[in-house]
Amino acid sequence: MRYKDITNKIDKYLELYTKLWAFSGSIAAIKDGEIIFKKAYGYANIEHKVKNATDTKYRIWSITKQFTAAAILILEERGLLRVEDSLKKYFPEWSNLNSKITIHHLLTHTSGIFNYSNLPDSHKVFQRIPHEKADLINMFTSEPLDFEPGTQWNYSNTGYYLLGLLIEKLSGKAYSEFLNENIFSPLGMFNTGIDDDKNIIENKASGYYLNGNNLIHCNYINMDLMLSSGGMYSTVEDLLIWDQALNNDKLLSKRSIEKMNTQYKDNYGYGVAIDMNGNRRVVHHNGGCEGFLCEIHRYVDDDFAVVVLSNYGFTAVNKLCKIIADIAFGEKYDMPVKPDIVPLNPELLQSYLGIYEEDDFKLELKKEEEGLSLIIDDEYALPVYPISENVLHHTWIDEDYTFTKDDEGQVYLWGIKKSMGTVNKK
Repeated sequence: MRYKDITNKIDKYLELYTKLWAFSGSIAAIKDGEIIFKKAYGYANIEHKVKNATDTKYRIWSITKQFTAAAILILEERGLLRVEDSLKKYFPEWSNLNSKITIHHLLTHTSGIFNYSNLPDSHKVFQRIPHEKADLINMFTSEPLDFEPGTQWNYSNTGYYLLGLLIEKLSGKAYSEFLNENIFSPLGMFNTGIDDDKNIIENKASGYYLNGNNLIHCNYINMDLMLSSGGMYSTVEDLLIWDQALNNDKLLSKRSIEKMNTQYKDNYGYGVAIDMNGNRRVVHHNGGCEGFLCEIHRYVDDDFAVVVLSNYGFTAVNKLCKIIADIAFGEKYDMPVKPDIVPLNPELLQSYLGIYEEDDFKLELKKEEEGLSLIIDDEYALPVYPISENVLHHTWIDEDYTFTKDDEGQVYLWGIKKSMGTVNKK
């Protein structure tokens, strides 16, 4: 094995990491076509004590988007569409659809169509209830655009849902059927598919979240709504197959892959983000929603990829991917440690306590008997503790949250503006 030393270093790092921090999931990495690491941790199902394995299936949420983008590019290679085409060319019956919106705009989140995930109470109501497809189409195409198509960037699950309907229209097949026949089966990704929450899927992990210091089940979500924006499940093994297929042009032409991996607005391509980690280009995407957090990082110029899939919806997956890449490339990295508590001055702490809000996201820093908690959207409490005068650290995972101030003295936490302080009760 060429990379035995790297494998041992990754294993040693994760062995210590999983002793210090909570992690449940599967991790795999590949370099120059050789799998250099593959291991699972924790439980796929806590109640029945079923352990995770490297073939455990996880919901991968928005990682689905790169498969939707690939399906669109397959249709383009077959002459059934051009990404520069207006979506209305294929759906003239959608009378309210803005004809300026192209397929390219949908792929790159530059269409101006709102994101259904940002609707008021979206996670508590809209994404949990059933919807008629016709009602969704009417809603998605009737709302005023957030901006003129192509002029700005705004992440939109709505746009990717509409791409799924385009795939179905042009192929004459259900979205799941098209992906299975044209991507999963040809590549040998036999543990990957679309989760409709009805069919029984063997070896699929249950999703968990955290409330206070207790693991809890994740909320129900309507998977029909997720469809082409986030409806897939997969394994670390299958996602390495996906990486190699894109590296070796097994699925798409070089020209299509170049389109997919080009930085358009906000460093986003077709279903992927493109950034630099040091001097290395990384094509990546995460997936996160009820009970699962996932990440795939593909160093396309270095033939290296790492995948982290977790059935804990609060895991620092991005940080793990970056550390594993640093190890693989021989970069400097620090072994995991648990920072010590640094007690805060009561006056300073009081200035931090309160509510922080941004768009539809609400965060409250609250002092309770058992310690400090970050309350997410009035629903989940994440336990934290101070490690410096302006940094909090998650109690369960290796993630911290920094307080900052602007020139006017306005306080921010996690980049979110403080809207109000604590209320004194008499």
